[in-house]
Amino acid sequence: MISLKTIGSNSEKQSLLVFPLDIAAHYLRCLGLCKKLSAQFDISFAYSPKYDRFVKKYGFSTFEVCNFNSEEIKVSASSFDFSWLNLRTIKSILESQIAVIAELNPSLVLGDTAFTLKMAAEKTGVPYVSILNGYMTKYCCIARKVSPSHPGYPYSKTMPKKVFNRLSRAIEHSMLKKIHEPFRRVRKELGLSRLFYLLDELEGDFNLICDLPDFFPQKNLPENYEFVGPLFYQGDEEEQEVLDFLENDHLHILVSTGSTGNWKNLNLLCDPVFSDSRIVISGNASNGIRADNVLSNNFLNHMKIMAKVDIVICHGGNGTVYQALSNGIPLLFFSGNFEQEWNIQRIIELGLGTRLEESFDAFKIREIIDTWIRKRESDSFRQVQQQIQLFAEKPLMLNMH
Repeated sequence: MISLKTIGSNSEKQSLLVFPLDIAAHYLRCLGLCKKLSAQFDISFAYSPKYDRFVKKYGFSTFEVCNFNSEEIKVSASSFDFSWLNLRTIKSILESQIAVIAELNPSLVLGDTAFTLKMAAEKTGVPYVSILNGYMTKYCCIARKVSPSHPGYPYSKTMPKKVFNRLSRAIEHSMLKKIHEPFRRVRKELGLSRLFYLLDELEGDFNLICDLPDFFPQKNLPENYEFVGPLFYQGDEEEQEVLDFLENDHLHILVSTGSTGNWKNLNLLCDPVFSDSRIVISGNASNGIRADNVLSNNFLNHMKIMAKVDIVICHGGNGTVYQALSNGIPLLFFSGNFEQEWNIQRIIELGLGTRLEESFDAFKIREIIDTWIRKRESDSFRQVQQQIQLFAEKPLMLNMH
């Protein structure tokens, strides 16, 4: 049995292997969690050439293991294509994980959207801890919103809400069961326990929900689930160039496209209506525009500059959302995939931000920015800040018994 302890220490370190999906958000939040666990465990991460420098900064070692192709996932997610979760790829990654776990013999393994790790842990008899978003559990009370890019989205405008939600849940469950079919085949071949759909496969022996409870309430949550609160990157990069760029007499806008997002209307920020602004662009689309009042970088340590930021425009990724809200900053969204849509749905419902439609022109976007900046001092933002801070200050230990 695994549970959380928030006091005490462990004089004898155990071994922990970490298997994040090979995407920045997953690696960086695993690092945030493992920083809290480093007094208890000797920690080693699945090697990624893209994120190795961050792992090394935290002082963790690495090991070689197969992982899913992150670029294929990013492209496929926007079109609801799950062909990358195929039998051949699943078997290849699973075999690699089983081999490395058998060789390194850890006390437990930690996964973040590590689709095959539950099977590898079961096969090797090692306890498995899974990091989950609140919207990715079987116990989430909130109907997951259908993305505007999904073929079924137009029906949400014509059908009664309750009927549409019931229908979309049934279709979603059927889809997740279909996607899980190759996993069921592998489980049968290896003599592993029977599971029935994809959310079962993401569930660990113990599960850490990296959201605020109010954002994604859970119903009948089992004892092997715990909220650990938001996990996001807090590095040591000083970002002095950006801080110097953000002069006090300007409107300061941070645009984060992340590793998976891409805002088609990025060039609207060159419009004269933003001439009084200083705009920082962070992420994979950072080279999209050039202007005297724009500074771009493929990666920025957001937490070092948030104190100077007035508004955040982003794709709805978990890390950027909580980085902004931990500083009481409103959010404006362009969504990149269906998971980000679920974050956006809740932020809008909780009155902490809104969506930027593709039809909006520069004047409309500026109007929305000015409106939301005036809401920064509201009770809603202060309360969320306090909740995030409480989780951030809470020490964490995994108690194995």
